Amino acid sequence: MEELKRKVKKELENIGDKGLSSSNLDTTYKLVDILKDLCEIEKNSDSYDAGRARDSRGRYMDSYNTSSYGHYPLDERSERHFNRMREGMYNYNEGKSRYRNGDSKQRMIDGVEMTMGAIVNFVESMVDFAETPTEKEIVRKYVDKLKNI
Repeated sequence: MEELKRKVKKELENIGDKGLSSSNLDTTYKLVDILKDLCEIEKNSDSYDAGRARDSRGRYMDSYNTSSYGHYPLDERSERHFNRMREGMYNYNEGKSRYRNGDSKQRMIDGVEMTMGAIVNFVESMVDFAETPTEKEIVRKYVDKLKNI
């Protein structure tokens, strides 16, 4: 596990040396996600709080996510995708506001990239979770709808 963490960190360092851009944003996100997973696995093996999830800033979160329909449990991977979507939308909205006031549009563009990347990762998770042909067909149906936007 340590060897894998070392390799992921090395890849992130290479991206850091080259600079973060829209072309390597998705790869960076995936590497960070892998590193978080590896650290979480390591933490879970020797920590009392192993069952408690953390948000993107490392704060402990509740086990359940709240919606207008009440409480429902989310797996950690889905929760990370939702958090990433929220962060991306925040960056997009803040960047849009700054762009309207004459600032660079890069933060707005990065926010769109981050949000859409998280949506793609979430849909990929849905494909992984789908077990029956009916479930898989539903996911395909909505992916097709997305293609037609």
